Amino acid sequence: MAGLSCKLVTALAISAIAISGTAEVASGQSRSDWLSSGEAVTYEGYLFADENVYSACDDNCFDLDLYLYDAVSGDLVASDTLLDAYPIVTAPYEGYFFIEVFMVDC
Repeated sequence: MAGLSCKLVTALAISAIAISGTAEVASGQSRSDWLSSGEAVTYEGYLFADENVYSACDDNCFDLDLYLYDAVSGDLVASDTLLDAYPIVTAPYEGYFFIEVFMVDC
């Protein structure tokens, strides 16, 4: 849908907490932005080993990709480029990272 902007929310999920047999995710940090197809936004953050970063989009979004880069070396350390609007990546180790969210199709 050309010309539309889609609202996305990117969050760092610190841990899963079991409550009455269900798991709820505790969000440590959250960012919200508007992107159109072909646009990207980059955040910087400190992550613990095995900490999840996820992104979600409104109903206008069809494909959203997520990339995790080591902030020191610039190396890509994780990515989710599946054809969906709910990407998730996991930090392989503790440290500073760049988190790039790319709106493939909005």
